Amino acid sequence: MKLNRHSSIPLYAQLREMIVERIDEGMYKEGEQIPSELQLCKELDLSRPTVRQAIADLVGDGVLEIRKGKGTFVAQEPERLEIPHFTALSFSFLNLNSYESIGLQDIKLIDPDPELDRLFRIAEKAGHPGYWLASWPIEDHGTILGYCRSYIPVQLFPELGQNLASGKRMVDIKSNKYAYLPQKGALSLACRPAKNQEARDLEIPLRSYVMALEGPLFARSGHVCEVLRIVLRPDLLKLELN
Repeated sequence: MKLNRHSSIPLYAQLREMIVERIDEGMYKEGEQIPSELQLCKELDLSRPTVRQAIADLVGDGVLEIRKGKGTFVAQEPERLEIPHFTALSFSFLNLNSYESIGLQDIKLIDPDPELDRLFRIAEKAGHPGYWLASWPIEDHGTILGYCRSYIPVQLFPELGQNLASGKRMVDIKSNKYAYLPQKGALSLACRPAKNQEARDLEIPLRSYVMALEGPLFARSGHVCEVLRIVLRPDLLKLELN
């Protein structure tokens, strides 16, 4: 690729694409230092602000990284924690054998919500007592990799909040409730910018991209017993799908 000074595309944008092309072709390898701003200015006969803008854009996109006192380097692909055998039930709260080690936040009682009612297939204007909201982070050695929110109908588990507050064991909470426990699910997966609360939960910059999973889980009877809303950091996680 050569710079075209007569093009309507700004020179900094052309340089940005040139650097990406050089990385793709192996001229600048992963983890290696690229030429300094002054070297690029001299090589390509560009102004310092033009080169600086191109590099700043690529740093913002995660293609390059600046190491203080050393220079600018091609960013290395981070190691990702793999979640093996991922299924719709992998993060189901009702599927847990124990909740003591997951960092469960205080369970909340929330009012009926039209979007949740739709996912739970509850008829419009049908009266019901609302949902329990169970929330917890997915962590690895203190790093938050994702965040789970599980919604459970109060009418199926009327004493869930009180049971959790009192420290009742999960096996006892689920006793005689096996007909209401999830057997399968239908989660949808999307890659999208994080919402404000999600960015705070994951401790990432606003509008960073996340993997978002949402959908219902079904009991043996076919009724929806739980709805999951999960956000995961794609830079730190990968899912093994079978």
